Amino acid sequence: MVPLAQLAERLTVAQEVTGSRPVGHLKLISLLCLLTVSFLAHRSDSVPSRFKLSIGRILRAALPSQPIDGQHGSRRFVHLRREQIERLFGWLIFLGVLIWFYRTPPWMWTTHFPAYGDVLEAIWQTDFWRDAVLNRSFDPVSPVAMYPLGMHQMVLAHIGTGLLLLPISLATGSGVAVNIGFVGGLIVCFLGGRAFLKHFTDSPLLASIGATLLTFALGRTLHIHFHLNVALASTAGVWMAAMLMELRRRLGERRAWMWAIGSGICWGIAIIAQPYFVFLAVVLLLILGIQWRAWKYVPLIPVSALLTSGLFLLGVAQGTTYMASKGTSLQGLTAFSSVPGSYLGWSRLSVWKELANLTAPWRQNFSEADIQNWGVLAALLAIPGIILVWRSKSRRALILVLGVAAILSFGPLWRAPLQSDLLKQLNESIWQIGAQLKPELFSEFSASLKNDSVPLPGMLPVMLLPRYEFARVAGRYSIWVGLAVVALGLITLNRLPKRWAIVIGCVWVIELLPIPRQPQLLPTQPHPAHEWAAQQVKGQDWAVYSPPGMEYIYSHYLAGNLPGANVNGPFPPAHLRFTHPWITFRNTSIDPLAEALTDPAQAVILRRAQVRFVLLRPEAVELARQNSALRFIRCFEPDPVKLKYYHSPLCAFEVLPDPTDFFTIQPISGFSTFEPAWIWIEGVHARAGWRASHPTTTTIEIALRAYCPEQDRQSVVIKVNGQPLASHEWIGECWQLWDTTLVVAPDHLRAGWNTVEFEAASASQPYLYDPANPDQRKLSVMVERLRVRPN
Repeated sequence: MVPLAQLAERLTVAQEVTGSRPVGHLKLISLLCLLTVSFLAHRSDSVPSRFKLSIGRILRAALPSQPIDGQHGSRRFVHLRREQIERLFGWLIFLGVLIWFYRTPPWMWTTHFPAYGDVLEAIWQTDFWRDAVLNRSFDPVSPVAMYPLGMHQMVLAHIGTGLLLLPISLATGSGVAVNIGFVGGLIVCFLGGRAFLKHFTDSPLLASIGATLLTFALGRTLHIHFHLNVALASTAGVWMAAMLMELRRRLGERRAWMWAIGSGICWGIAIIAQPYFVFLAVVLLLILGIQWRAWKYVPLIPVSALLTSGLFLLGVAQGTTYMASKGTSLQGLTAFSSVPGSYLGWSRLSVWKELANLTAPWRQNFSEADIQNWGVLAALLAIPGIILVWRSKSRRALILVLGVAAILSFGPLWRAPLQSDLLKQLNESIWQIGAQLKPELFSEFSASLKNDSVPLPGMLPVMLLPRYEFARVAGRYSIWVGLAVVALGLITLNRLPKRWAIVIGCVWVIELLPIPRQPQLLPTQPHPAHEWAAQQVKGQDWAVYSPPGMEYIYSHYLAGNLPGANVNGPFPPAHLRFTHPWITFRNTSIDPLAEALTDPAQAVILRRAQVRFVLLRPEAVELARQNSALRFIRCFEPDPVKLKYYHSPLCAFEVLPDPTDFFTIQPISGFSTFEPAWIWIEGVHARAGWRASHPTTTTIEIALRAYCPEQDRQSVVIKVNGQPLASHEWIGECWQLWDTTLVVAPDHLRAGWNTVEFEAASASQPYLYDPANPDQRKLSVMVERLRVRPN
């Protein structure tokens, strides 16, 4: 590296060439950038010595080797203007932070990747698209999780990421593609940030500093570490914002409409990367402000977005329909919201642990919004920027974007005891309307919030917009808060002397420096327990229970798509409630509840899901040994060197058969809770199913009783795979048992998922006909036996 004193001497240029003030700026820019890049490069252990030395060579090439004066200096500065130097140093700062942050160098991309968890899902989904193209076979339902129904790939968060990375993965493989997606996404976000911020500063260096902050910190903090889908979606959103600003600038030109279409295409790409950017990116339209000439182009934007992402959204809709996916509860929505304190301070993803400890008292580590890295300079610079923008009456749209994004990031409500009768009445009205529009969201599980929360403006889209609750992480609106804050901060810096603006900008970058993203070994072999289980169930219609979490689901995939009864993703399928307490909806590797491990009666849950083997962590083994319905087999220890991505041994148990179970397939929807010897159909329609590798003659045993106090008449139609196969009508004696056996020919069945459906004529609520009966369920038919047995 060039010594700083020597560099300063080389930067001494002739007064008559540039003038004294620009020389001072140039010297200061060079010194600060050299300090920043040197600091980042030398703190990074993954940067080779050759690369560190090349930084010095770059700077030596960009700067004169001796004091310049006269005509020689004039010629030199014709080719190397100050603006070009600022761009160069802006790139150096960004690349310095990138090298500091992303510790997986290109020569390791085939064997390593950034992180487990969500990034592992990204690799899995990239593999899904790659295999579909190479094998010319597209089956969106995977048996590796949520067996026997199977997981529909289109409901997974990174399915769009895999689609966007498909061209790269076909050429390089999925591991390399995901690494390229991470690094390429950061570079593209930086370029988009510069394109957006150039509208707020004349300094290319300040625009680059702001773009670096936007890329690595603020609202994107968590996502550049773990959520590749959100990182890529927000990158496309930054470009959407840049094109909207360009649309404003080019109003009146003949081809202004092209910028509207371009912003719509960016919106569509963001939607493919993460579908709930359908809602999140709408806020960016506020960039157009009150320029009504610009708003006439707005219809082009959603049309372009829909043309870009429409087929993909159709697939997502089909996936959620297949699994009857449920959105989170209103109670759950509040856990992912920001609070005002989220926008001040440092998080555990900041490199400055001492500073993070200062703000830890008001930041919750489990809240995604509180893991974002905002520091204090963001607020200190944005507040004067707001004042300057408001007084100048220009670019007030920034304040609008900032305000709306911040308010929406706070979610639908604020948890606080209600004191005002007016607020209580308002909440009561909200719950009444919400129960009509979205009964699952405003259910009894969230009823306690009526007396324990203050409604916020974010409640309106939750109530009124279809499927808005699926974009459950309201705190991610903070990405656009960061976009506005950086722009307002640069407006403030523009009012300072250039040298001080650069100093503060560099300090801002260092203040929000993220912790490095260390390389992780890419899994290539399954857990030995899954390898063993795959041999045991080969050729049979059986599944294996594994602890939840992407680590084990990906191991199922590596074991040849081993059928698995486990979960992944934020939205559980409807049938998951019938698997409790064995399968609880958690994405982390936890053990089943103690009652599931010890109670033999709970093993029927596993049998209905066609589970033959249970794999448990050592912590759960002693409890499971007490269960007479489970037979211990052996434990499997992963190789600590070759398979270090598996953190725990797994112990195998066999689920023993039980011929006395009255219900032998997986209930999906329409059924009430199980009772010891029967289960009610709640409503007039219910569905259950099983999975078969190939069609074969199958016997179905059915025993039903009807409930019909209203008209003393009831009927039921039984369908298999949508085809009516039997029906029965009760007249007078509804409680009389109807017992029948159906033999289903192979041509009525199919390889894969098969269903049995019940359609009753009516349903009644017992409490309306018997004052002593508190049951308010709508009941139609009681199932005393439903056994499916392949012949």
